[in-house]
Amino acid sequence: MIRTPRRTRIGLVLGGGAARGWAHIGALRALQEAGIKPDIICGTSIGALVGAVYANGDLDWLEQWVLRLTWQSTIRLLDLRVSGGLLGGKKVIQLFAARFNEREISELQLPYAAVATELDTGRETWLQEGSVVEAVRASIAIPGLFTPVWHDGYWLVDGGLSNPVPVSIARAMRADFVIAIDLNSDLLSGRDFGGPIHALPLPEENVPPPAGLRRNGKPWPRWLAPDPERTSDDVRVPPAPSARVPSILSSIAQSIDIMQVRITRSRLAGDPADILIQPRLGGMSVFDFHRAAPAIAEGRAAVERMLPAIREHLGHE
Repeated sequence: MIRTPRRTRIGLVLGGGAARGWAHIGALRALQEAGIKPDIICGTSIGALVGAVYANGDLDWLEQWVLRLTWQSTIRLLDLRVSGGLLGGKKVIQLFAARFNEREISELQLPYAAVATELDTGRETWLQEGSVVEAVRASIAIPGLFTPVWHDGYWLVDGGLSNPVPVSIARAMRADFVIAIDLNSDLLSGRDFGGPIHALPLPEENVPPPAGLRRNGKPWPRWLAPDPERTSDDVRVPPAPSARVPSILSSIAQSIDIMQVRITRSRLAGDPADILIQPRLGGMSVFDFHRAAPAIAEGRAAVERMLPAIREHLGHE
């Protein structure tokens, strides 16, 4: 009996990185244009969100939406609160819930999984069934920023705490060839990440928020104001360290960066991808959701740099 060679089952893994996740859009575009279509898609945090949108056939909508984001419109989407997390995340989730229309994970166009972390035990949780919106909401729940999600008797938070680039899930879902996108490869200085952190500058205390931007009749707090000296294209080269005391937002952002880099290195050492794509996003903060265009461009460029290796592995000419 002659057996027909089985087609390689491609798994695409989208890593966490908050606003840097818009680079996934450019990466997906570049893969599509190269004729490389994943059979499985897995993601953590923002990677879970972009992956779910892609598996739902809504990548065009997402790209158009993120390219319209400004700093002001991003702030308006954030529902500030004092319990459970700094941000409720309700407005953002409602926006995406309308696109998913109560869809179950089993109804997506591709096999899909999101990663979350049990807050009480630290265990990694794979969300492969049930509500798409609930899975995404749990995966993006950065502790201290977004409120945890109650799911099957556990409080769930961001999957980046346990598996920032979840190659292991793609393998478990029977992927033969795994392409993983790591958004956090160049966030800390020094060859072994032992050097000083390149702080992303935030405004001095005397820099007011944008004129006319108010919340409940009052100006937004200065620690949320954008940096007037940073350009929208500055995503690759981190600015020089500052002697100024870091703001709340800067401290949170840098702490997330340290955690993501170190956990990612550890997990990828044990669960390496066949192809690792690493966009150069070191100058972009986890909160720079309004800087989608350069992030998308860098995601595309990162894939294009790796296309010869991808084609060699897949046997494409």
